[in-house]
Amino acid sequence: MHFLNQNRMALLTGGIMAAAVSAAAALQGGTADPARSAVPAGALEHAAPAVTVAKPDARSREDAWDAAKHGDSAQHGDAATGGPATAARRYGWGRPVASDDFRRLDPRAWEVYEGKGNGGLGRRVRSAVTVRNGTLRITGKKNGDTGGVAWLRGAQKRGRWEARVRMNRACACYNANLLLWPVGGGGGTDPQGGGGEIDYMETYGDNGLRQGTNFFLHYGPEKHASRLDARVKTDLRKWHAFAVEWTATSMTAYIDGRPWFRTGNRKALPPGKMGQAIQLDWFPSLRKRTAHGVDRTSPATLEVDWIRMYSLGRK
Repeated sequence: MHFLNQNRMALLTGGIMAAAVSAAAALQGGTADPARSAVPAGALEHAAPAVTVAKPDARSREDAWDAAKHGDSAQHGDAATGGPATAARRYGWGRPVASDDFRRLDPRAWEVYEGKGNGGLGRRVRSAVTVRNGTLRITGKKNGDTGGVAWLRGAQKRGRWEARVRMNRACACYNANLLLWPVGGGGGTDPQGGGGEIDYMETYGDNGLRQGTNFFLHYGPEKHASRLDARVKTDLRKWHAFAVEWTATSMTAYIDGRPWFRTGNRKALPPGKMGQAIQLDWFPSLRKRTAHGVDRTSPATLEVDWIRMYSLGRK
């Protein structure tokens, strides 16, 4: 385990164990079946968020579209409103309790990872994380220098999270991930006490073409976790809004306001508060999966336009 700023934020580790996943019934709005998933290919570690969290920003605002900032709203947004297609807009989630449009990287809101990478591979460096023109960028280089951040204001028990992201074509060794990890979950490949893990956008196992992404929901006892999963095909080089809604009875994942995973299995739902992290992880053993024509040596960049957290029932 690595600690930042004298234990203000711990870089914890979580586990993902799939090299490939099935869409399962979730793509039709049903429950994903872990028995239909691929055989685990070995434990992978993620640095994950928050052992301590800050209060949500009182300046949070409505889900709004800044036309001056983005000129591609007609192509990637909601034609009726001129804004992005989001779950928050479609289902009326209302005002976020915390949000960031990345005018700058606020150190009161974000912890930047530093130190060894997953499994000691590569390095997490501050210079890999930048904000420019209202966009958070995490860039991974061919030598394994990459980064990640944890959102100090992005933790709650049950609720909704949504982020608008895109990623370039690059080496399959780089894995982008929007994840929720238990507050106080400790280190290792599983959260202490079996608190679960929610990966609501993870590219692990792709070939670098960025033609789809995965959802993973880990649950159950520590070291003996089960998993529900799904896959959706989409062009990740274009902007998409990924969201997850976690209630007392279900969990649903969305892309651009459309559900693509859902489970009503209450045993699979996390038992406690979860915190948000954004990561670009380096797994050099996956370099060989890179598709022909994709440059394995050029930088991989995960871009985040904005991120928001909503409570349940707040309209």
